[in-house]
Amino acid sequence: MKTSQRARQYFLFFIDILVLFVALFATLWLRRGLGEAVATFGVHARYFALIFAVLLGIYYVAGFYDLQADFDDARFLGKIIWTSLVDSLVGALYFYLVRDAPIGPKTVLALDAIMTAFFVWIWRAAYSRIARRLNSNMKIAFVGSDPALKDLVTDIRAHPNGYETVAFYDEGGSPPPIEGLREFRDAESFVWMASSLDISLVVISDERALSEQTRMALLSLMGPELRFMRLDRFYEYRLRKIPIGTISDFWFLENIDLHAKKPYEGAKRAIDICLAALGLVVLSPILLLVAIAVKLTSRGPVFFIQTRLGRGGRAFSIVKFRTMHTDRNDFSPTGRNDPRITPVGNFLRRTRLDEVPQFYNILRGEMSFIGPRPERPEIAQDLERHVPYYRQRLLVKPGITGWDQVSGEYHSPSVEDTYKKLQFDLYYIKNLSFVLDVSIVAKTIATVFARSGR
Repeated sequence: MKTSQRARQYFLFFIDILVLFVALFATLWLRRGLGEAVATFGVHARYFALIFAVLLGIYYVAGFYDLQADFDDARFLGKIIWTSLVDSLVGALYFYLVRDAPIGPKTVLALDAIMTAFFVWIWRAAYSRIARRLNSNMKIAFVGSDPALKDLVTDIRAHPNGYETVAFYDEGGSPPPIEGLREFRDAESFVWMASSLDISLVVISDERALSEQTRMALLSLMGPELRFMRLDRFYEYRLRKIPIGTISDFWFLENIDLHAKKPYEGAKRAIDICLAALGLVVLSPILLLVAIAVKLTSRGPVFFIQTRLGRGGRAFSIVKFRTMHTDRNDFSPTGRNDPRITPVGNFLRRTRLDEVPQFYNILRGEMSFIGPRPERPEIAQDLERHVPYYRQRLLVKPGITGWDQVSGEYHSPSVEDTYKKLQFDLYYIKNLSFVLDVSIVAKTIATVFARSGR
């Protein structure tokens, strides 16, 4: 299923490329006529290729390749419009800097932004509607009770994306995780239901807890039209996080192979060093202004230094710009709309500028740009007693941003939120890769521009 999802994303990407060049040709045709459009398309395409590459990057950041999104609603149209506006500004800057270009497409650039928005909207809307007609929902039945089922069923009902939750079977008599699922209590009736309702996927909570009768019933259903998956695998595929209450100790031994990821971790470390050093140099004027603003607007030091836990549980001193008042501050974890946050601190947090001094921690090898959020030792010690597998998040270096930070949810250091946060952290550790890191960077950029930070 993951391969199918990736294939559809590549399909969207390559058709987007084609549509961008078709829109450029249509722009030239409209502006200069068919003959001159054919004659000048090659030179225009060569110079516009870089602009299109930037636009595709903007598309990625804006969520154009999120398969759970609708591509034919007003929200997506709004995204197309603002991405085209940003791209036209990038194009104007590009042709301003490249003064020796044999074309000066001021009008063409503006028309192309309009044509691009129109063509992309038409093709994406057509894709969404055709996909909905051709792809009938895959009907799912769940076998066995598990707390994670409620999150899964709720998400599928909110965003079907080709799935339909139909039935629930538990030989122990547990109630369905959510209303609306057909209940079955014996193997014979479940087999009849799966055959008569054309069930396409059976998700099994815990195969070790199944009786011999249920095992034989499931085996009798095997065929080319029906697939079986363990709950933890389907949950990870669908929600892109790990169901902690469903996995066992052996899951870590089976699924997390950090030795195989050593080559990428080496490359990641080199990238971290280069970007951190470059960032400190390029941003130094801004950092100086931020330091002055912090010092002049509230009492206390410019920097906030605190002990955090790094890889393997090793303690280090994290460095950030101070964003809180120091008076009557007990340094307890930050909450939403925390009154201790200064006006300047609020701006720094929303723009993530308070995190930039951590580039120093990255250069020292204590952190990475991407990884789980580092926690204070005393808080981590308490959470470790209440949250299973909490210690395993220390298998990789902590990061300035991470999979949990861009999940769209705010997670405090409470036990309940940490449980949720750990599900994202374990997903990142299991799937650590260049593609996932690029995705996190893109989502982080989108979060900063949307000003939807902490």
